[in-house]
Amino acid sequence: MKLAPIVVFGFNRPEAISKTIESLKQDSLSAESDLFVFVDGPRNFLGEEEKVQAVNLYANSITGFKSLKVFSSNVNKGLGSSLIQGISKVISEFGSAIIVEDDLQIVPGFLGFMNQSLWKYRDNPKVFSICGYTNRIVVPLNYPYSTYFCTRSSSWGWATWKDRWDSVDWKLEPWEDFQKYKKSFNCWGGSDCFGMLKGWHEGRNKSWAIRFCFSQFLQNKVSLFPFKSFVINTGFDGNGTNCKKWSRFKYELIDPKIYPIIYPENVEINPLIFKSAMKYHSIPQRVLSKLMYLIS
Repeated sequence: MKLAPIVVFGFNRPEAISKTIESLKQDSLSAESDLFVFVDGPRNFLGEEEKVQAVNLYANSITGFKSLKVFSSNVNKGLGSSLIQGISKVISEFGSAIIVEDDLQIVPGFLGFMNQSLWKYRDNPKVFSICGYTNRIVVPLNYPYSTYFCTRSSSWGWATWKDRWDSVDWKLEPWEDFQKYKKSFNCWGGSDCFGMLKGWHEGRNKSWAIRFCFSQFLQNKVSLFPFKSFVINTGFDGNGTNCKKWSRFKYELIDPKIYPIIYPENVEINPLIFKSAMKYHSIPQRVLSKLMYLIS
């Protein structure tokens, strides 16, 4: 099994990306993995150029991986464009990729899970992505596996293959052709899905992830998740691009020593698990989130 490359995206937080890299280095497969780091360029904000320079300086000093390549942008592309271009560059060469942003930390076993899953489902086009993060899900009685399939890929430590990535329509033109999916997209992935997609179209966000999920929805494909998370999202400090200080998302970290990876026999969604997963994207939970954002 050839290991997939790791792709890390950084910007203006040298301390955050150093913690991300150090957490990756705790994984036993890091020394056998190729690492690509993409650093976006600074905006015209006071002091940001110095922070980006610090990130670039750190990125070029990274050790502990099979190989290292750093790509630094002179202009600010924004997270969406930076990520799409970076992944496209790496995945076209390697055929698959594991993606980690600089507000994430992983626990040992993450790379093993991602690579093993990429290999297992590489020839099954029904599986669109592998996700290392999971919310706290109610496990049905007598469910014998430690992983599950669900809609709506998570962007908090994930992986995919070239053919799936290349199938995504990033432009969504003409927009009028896609508005008819509002209700069905929300039923598929949660009550906030189409609103985020419309927000991207209207320029209120630059999310690549919602376009990735929309393509997954149109193709009726699923993502694989562990029941306990390999990923910690540290972005809820108010400094992340898309995260605020309070999160409705709850998780438990995995201990691979006592929680072995067992895959479902069939690539299908369990309705009870789906119901539990979608609660995090329900209207009541989103209303609570907005109130907590105001308080915090």
